[in-house]
Amino acid sequence: MRTTPNRLSARALGAIVLAAATVVGLASGTAAAERAPLAKAQRVDMMSGIAAHAARIEAQLPDRRSAAAGPEGCITGKYSPAQDVLRLRYAGQNRYTTAVCVSSGTWWNHTEPRDDVLKADAVVLARGDQFPDALAGGPLAAYVNGPLLLTVPDRLLPEVRAEIQRVLAPGGKVFLLGSTASLSAGVDSAIKGMGYQTERLAGANRFETAIKIAQRMPSTNLFFVTTGMNFPDALAAGAFAAQYTYYATHAPDVPDRRPIALLFTQDTIMPNSTGLFAESRAHEHDMTLLMMTAGRSADTAVKATFPPVVIESYVGANRFETAAVIAKLYTDPNSGKLVSWGVGLANGMNFPDALGGTGLLMTYGDPLLLTQATKLDTPTRLFLQHHRGQIVNPDNQPDYLHVFGSAAVVSGAVADAALNEFSGTG
Repeated sequence: MRTTPNRLSARALGAIVLAAATVVGLASGTAAAERAPLAKAQRVDMMSGIAAHAARIEAQLPDRRSAAAGPEGCITGKYSPAQDVLRLRYAGQNRYTTAVCVSSGTWWNHTEPRDDVLKADAVVLARGDQFPDALAGGPLAAYVNGPLLLTVPDRLLPEVRAEIQRVLAPGGKVFLLGSTASLSAGVDSAIKGMGYQTERLAGANRFETAIKIAQRMPSTNLFFVTTGMNFPDALAAGAFAAQYTYYATHAPDVPDRRPIALLFTQDTIMPNSTGLFAESRAHEHDMTLLMMTAGRSADTAVKATFPPVVIESYVGANRFETAAVIAKLYTDPNSGKLVSWGVGLANGMNFPDALGGTGLLMTYGDPLLLTQATKLDTPTRLFLQHHRGQIVNPDNQPDYLHVFGSAAVVSGAVADAALNEFSGTG
């Protein structure tokens, strides 16, 4: 990951012009610039800064370490003393209440009188039965400093209504992702009737909705690009983009405030709107651009459209390995050790619980790993095993293994296996 993208050389600009055949109307920039990649030391400093900020934020979070925390005891814990690892499971009765559960473990009541706690400034709301609109919402939730919640398209669920009222002061803003087909006018009216403002971010399709979300954040030329036709690659990529954005836009004394936005391809095809938007941002930023790609199909689309100088590829053999490859961004490139406070784990065969977990992971600066419901896949197991005992928490807090979803989506055996691998008791 780079806080300053590579500069396009004259040759690279020529490559963009040649690639315009695959994206009709792609403008051909004329200014020449030199490539200026980040040095390893700069990358280490950035990730170390994220870890330090996470340490400050951890002290501001609600207490999740006791059993039966959260709504109806939705947060449960299991401690392994071998490497001082605490596993916390966030599990509601369904995808909607799991997202509420994660929010309850992240954000304090807006009525809390203390100033040294984490309070939401806004809420991001998406439909929970389909993935496209919600996938791009993680970085936005990070930027606006609030939870990502899910509801059904035609109404605001009671549990979600209650959570919005808990975390967001009257008059606050709720961002609605997608058109009225995704979140109905009735949902909008219900939120306004509760005394909140709404802002809808919607494009003509999933690709343009992602662009609308990116446009709502500060102008950036840093993008993580995944296919918008399926969800697995976007889960870990979106979690990283949210975590980076949270640090870049909220931590004190950060010289570069640009977020990382999530953009979508149509599998191996670069949508015209996405290509044009990315290139327009390069023009806004002195002909510089960074296109991080997650998964093979998006990587193929980006490489067919943009020159290699602006691309970083994060591609594994499957969804589990791709997530593990992205998780390496949280390691020191010199020592290979983790610089986060822990890891998150969610079912990679579906999207809702991983999406709900993004709001928590962005405050911790932790990577997201994926698993099957009843099998801890090899890339995930090896990552946990390789990085056990590497985290040094300054306040003698345990390392964290965050599990998102009930035992139906991440079985007890898988959760135990993950804890054993991460704590060295396996």
